[in-house]
Amino acid sequence: MGLITNILDAIRRIGSPTQQSALKRQDAYLTGKAVTDRRREVARSSLGTTESFVATIERVPETIRPFNEEEIRAIEANSALLPEFFRVFLGHSLEAAGPGDFDVAFASWAASANRGGYDDEAVVQILGAAFGQYCARTLHMRWVVITDQHGSAAALRGIKKDYRSFPFHAIWKRIRDREQGFFEPIYISLEAASRKDYATVTDR
Repeated sequence: MGLITNILDAIRRIGSPTQQSALKRQDAYLTGKAVTDRRREVARSSLGTTESFVATIERVPETIRPFNEEEIRAIEANSALLPEFFRVFLGHSLEAAGPGDFDVAFASWAASANRGGYDDEAVVQILGAAFGQYCARTLHMRWVVITDQHGSAAALRGIKKDYRSFPFHAIWKRIRDREQGFFEPIYISLEAASRKDYATVTDR
């Protein structure tokens, strides 16, 4: 693990701003946790490739439950606002939006003078719900609430395999760090994860 640590240390010093920001976020997340492995990976999918930083920590007690009907209705309601968001920031509404369209619309929103009346919270809720629905539909995932000693969070989890994503948190972090171009890399990583030999989900 020494070689990988040296690589990560080098990236912290001379890596791209995106790499350094990703490692900074991961460093913060891993504070106080028992890390057993940490590495850089290249994920490959039908959309291309992307680099990611992967950390394995010792398992902590957690509970996972599917979204209830009220939570699903909220996701569907917020997701239904995506066509209008695209119309405002792309100039047209897309019937079949892909991850790249989310990136372009998000960048247009971030660069706009008055942001079209959409504040940070609205963008997190609309894009988080809509992108999550897209991932759930195309990558065989479902919405769940994951609770551990640090709190509860809305997440997507593979229906048959235990791979996960936290779309709302992902968007909040990028708004805070003023980053763009992350929807497609997240999707590539998830698509690659869906093909890996993760633990089988048994609580369906």
